Amino acid sequence: METFGQKIRRLRKTKKITQSELAESCGVDFTYISKIENDKGLRPPAESTIRKLAMFLETDAEELILLAKKVPQNFQDTIVDDKLAVDFLRVFPKLNETQRGILEKMIEQAEKKV
Repeated sequence: METFGQKIRRLRKTKKITQSELAESCGVDFTYISKIENDKGLRPPAESTIRKLAMFLETDAEELILLAKKVPQNFQDTIVDDKLAVDFLRVFPKLNETQRGILEKMIEQAEKKV
């Protein structure tokens, strides 16, 4: 699986832009982009910076945020405000493969209706 830095590098190169161009579009120094891409043990960028990266690189912000091992703010809000979400997160690690498969199908169906 790709790391956060590897994904940023791949997306940037696919768009044929330099680290400097990406950095300027996100309001950070190009050396910071280099450190991110090389997985230099930095703390992941702030969610707002990741969202800027996602917008400029035309990719899903939540996917990048999760890849950076952060929890998107909208997920945090749901967890805090929705008892069902809390219950789900409590039970999810205990599910077996069959139960996870059933749940995956339910989620796919729900996404089609949204």
